Amino acid sequence: MLGIEQRGAAGLAAVALGTAIALGALQQQLVRQRPSLNSNSDLSFLRRSAKFDPDPQRRREARLILVGQQVDSASQLELLRGQGWGNPSQEKLLAPISLKLEALAQAQLGQAEAAKKSWQYLFKQFPAAPPSADALYALSKPVELFKQFPAHPAALAAALKWQQQRGGSEAGLHLARYGKRWPGAGAAMAAACKQSKQPVSAENKQLLAAGLVAQGDLAAANRCLGDKKTKLQEEVEPLSAVSKAWQITRELLVKRQWAKAYNFLAQANPDKQSAPIAARSRFWMGLCAWQQGQKAEARAIWQNQLQQYPYGYYAWRASVRLGVAAPAPTQAANRAGLLPAPLAKLESLGLHTEAWEHWRTWRLGQSAQTAADLWREGQLRLAVGDRWLGLAQLDSAALAGVASNKEQQSLLERQRHPLSFSAELGAAARKAGIEPLLLQGVARQESRLNTTVRSPAGAVGLLQLMPATAQELAGAKLTDMELEKASLNSQLGGRYLKQMLVKSNGNIFLAVASYNAGPGAAGSWLNETLQQIPELWVEAIPYPETRIYVKSVLGGKFSYEQISRLK
Repeated sequence: MLGIEQRGAAGLAAVALGTAIALGALQQQLVRQRPSLNSNSDLSFLRRSAKFDPDPQRRREARLILVGQQVDSASQLELLRGQGWGNPSQEKLLAPISLKLEALAQAQLGQAEAAKKSWQYLFKQFPAAPPSADALYALSKPVELFKQFPAHPAALAAALKWQQQRGGSEAGLHLARYGKRWPGAGAAMAAACKQSKQPVSAENKQLLAAGLVAQGDLAAANRCLGDKKTKLQEEVEPLSAVSKAWQITRELLVKRQWAKAYNFLAQANPDKQSAPIAARSRFWMGLCAWQQGQKAEARAIWQNQLQQYPYGYYAWRASVRLGVAAPAPTQAANRAGLLPAPLAKLESLGLHTEAWEHWRTWRLGQSAQTAADLWREGQLRLAVGDRWLGLAQLDSAALAGVASNKEQQSLLERQRHPLSFSAELGAAARKAGIEPLLLQGVARQESRLNTTVRSPAGAVGLLQLMPATAQELAGAKLTDMELEKASLNSQLGGRYLKQMLVKSNGNIFLAVASYNAGPGAAGSWLNETLQQIPELWVEAIPYPETRIYVKSVLGGKFSYEQISRLK
């Protein structure tokens, strides 16, 4: 039997143990309830978390977010000190990134020896992690870099450097295999073709030629092959079943064979088509019904169309035909949820470059083929500033029907319509007296919102102005470099679009067609259909490029308007 004192002590111990367990459970619950850390978190919250959060992983995450918001290398270095901890067999994501960023900050501050030691430690601790590719580049070990991380951007940059310093065919062949679209790869691949140190095999010449075709240089590809019997031709992509069906439909519509066109569209079953293609089918089914006097059916079809897909050219035309505003779009889904978990983590922390480098490394530079991968890669490219390929991939993903619900549709449309250079375009539009989102739509279609794009015909900049046109608008000769400036290009492009609107008596269809094809060509297409059935007038435009252009610009303007309603 326990004495009174012993029983009292045991009771106190039990109470103490119960209290400790309860406090532990409460602490775990509080930890679970803490808000997540991401690049949109409040700055003061991030600073507190970086110093005082009891979880070292969260402290590191907060510091990495803060590093991305700092431009001062000394401040970055202070945040990154001691953050490369972790078991090399388990911690393969944030620890090597922390070490990489620390080494870069040291190098920026002129601490060459410290940076070298950081690069060496990074590669020693995490030899298979993508940030170690940067270590191999900094340590001037290109052979190891090519072998271990062939598709990493550091390896592609090293290949260009190799070509410039050593010549030969090794670098060009590496780029042809893993980075054929990399900036500067075309020159390296062409140089590899004609190098004279040792003959390039026929198989490797085919590889280099294919890379040059991907760069858009068919002439260089043919020079590389040399043999006239194997000259490459421009590849003409075979029409898909959807494209063939639309080709037939368009011919019926232009001939105003409304009943036949309606039946052909109905047989294609819009319910089984991707949302953008179904929107096109439903709009024209509605217009065919309307033209046959079945106005109630037409209205029902257009209302259904708008509910299913309230974006783009056909949503705009359906809303105009109904005389109502399109329904407000659904709030967007979480973009990070569409990415593999490690990339979603990096994106949430604002580590966009690292997310892109991991993606390329893991895929060995393989081009995205599926709609889902096109979406993933497109948004990763946009995050690192590659709007040219990024928007093209997102457009392809949208047409393929990658968005499976309205929340994903909303997310994809926001990604496809970034407001890049909105300040410059908006100011230019207001000065010219035109709608800012119309000019934004033109820029999106003309250059995919890139200032340095040049067309084969010589058009330059954000709104793709021909130098002669720009000179006439400015009243002075301008260099291409001046035309690449977003503010000047926007002002001149806005002025030119205003001229097209004035010449078109305010008709937006004719004005946009004139911007693309020229006012002379567009003016020759004028007929009564433009006023009576403007959608049909667009489909009768004899230039396929201009047909697509008009619908893309005006559809883009409407999508921008819809997206603005989400804010």
